[in-house]
Amino acid sequence: AVIKSNSKILELGCGEGNDSIYFATQGHSVVATDFSDIVISQNSEKYTHSNLDFMELDISQPFRFEDETFDVVYARLSLHYFTNEQTSSIFREIRRVLKNGGTLHFMCKSVDDSIYGKGAMIEADMYELDGHIRHFFSKDYVRKLLLDNGYGNIEIVSGVEKIYERISAFIKASASKA
Repeated sequence: AVIKSNSKILELGCGEGNDSIYFATQGHSVVATDFSDIVISQNSEKYTHSNLDFMELDISQPFRFEDETFDVVYARLSLHYFTNEQTSSIFREIRRVLKNGGTLHFMCKSVDDSIYGKGAMIEADMYELDGHIRHFFSKDYVRKLLLDNGYGNIEIVSGVEKIYERISAFIKASASKA
């Protein structure tokens, strides 16, 4: 799905801010969030762009935004750290802050990943390995999650690519607020 020009974008889990600055330089208005205050202050110093604001946000809690604020919510590798119950709640919050017809674009670890099933099981498809918790998504899980939480126009792609120097299996999905 294509992001319309001059969109108001909420990025969840911006990390080092590479995607955030890219969107800002493409003319979008971006609110880039991360739960790490250190990351947010580093990014705020590194990137000064009139279309870009960095903000600390714990996405497992209700978002500090009004209903229907954003055209797009973007989350690359930031939604796969939560239990099924938390994940559903996050998807409801995303839908709440999206404008009608707004779109969600995200990427998560897939059940086809080489580390799937390794470590201590927390719940279905969720494991803790070496201090890292990951919830691995299947295409069926993503489809159900989106449908159950009021999304339509669902597109789901699974694949493999090098992410942070390691071959990872992922799911990329986009959907719109129905």
